[in-house]
Amino acid sequence: MSRKWRLWFVLGLLALTGCARFPQVPGERGVRRLVIEMQVAGHIHPEYHYFVVFNLSNDPTGSTGPLPVVAPPWGSGFAGGAYTHYVHYRGGYALYRVEQGTENQPPPHRYLGVPLRADPVNATTNRLRFEIDLIQLIPNEREARAIQYLQLNFLTTDIIPIDPNAPVRKNGDSLGDGRLHDYRYLNLRIDTDRTVRNSDSAIEPANDVADPDLDIIDWRVEVRTP
Repeated sequence: MSRKWRLWFVLGLLALTGCARFPQVPGERGVRRLVIEMQVAGHIHPEYHYFVVFNLSNDPTGSTGPLPVVAPPWGSGFAGGAYTHYVHYRGGYALYRVEQGTENQPPPHRYLGVPLRADPVNATTNRLRFEIDLIQLIPNEREARAIQYLQLNFLTTDIIPIDPNAPVRKNGDSLGDGRLHDYRYLNLRIDTDRTVRNSDSAIEPANDVADPDLDIIDWRVEVRTP
């Protein structure tokens, strides 16, 4: 093979690799980007479960939203309340849609792909950071553009009980003060570029759970036009 053809061969392989990296991500097409960060007091544990849970309700009042499951019956084992989509991290990122009527089933739900971008995680990492576009969650562009409000929660857990009545001790964290059983979620307007942080409201305190690898101490959500 000549030097010229070797060069074209290598470039072709690189192009194919670039295309195959995230095969289920809609390329540069986008509606609205969400850049999401969650930080724990300890480290991202390889055997624990970390979730960012969405309720794409388009409800400006935010009357319902995703909440943690903290006691039997466990339902899905990680989230209760109202939710339609989530990002799950356990050794890697994955996006899911929750079909109507399956909210009380354990994960995984319907797989949608992976984030557009995500920071690498290693043994010393204490933060998850990823970027998704709304059209990854709602493939119909017109419907995706119509979403102005969503509800969001950050959830961590050491286990996901499969048996709804399993007598197990489940540890985890979410927005709100777990010590007071004061569980909350965010109601976000996403039709304008903005950034919201835990420091804006201190909705999530540190040290409200004993395990530092589960203890959420900070978060940040940026909404921007792609």
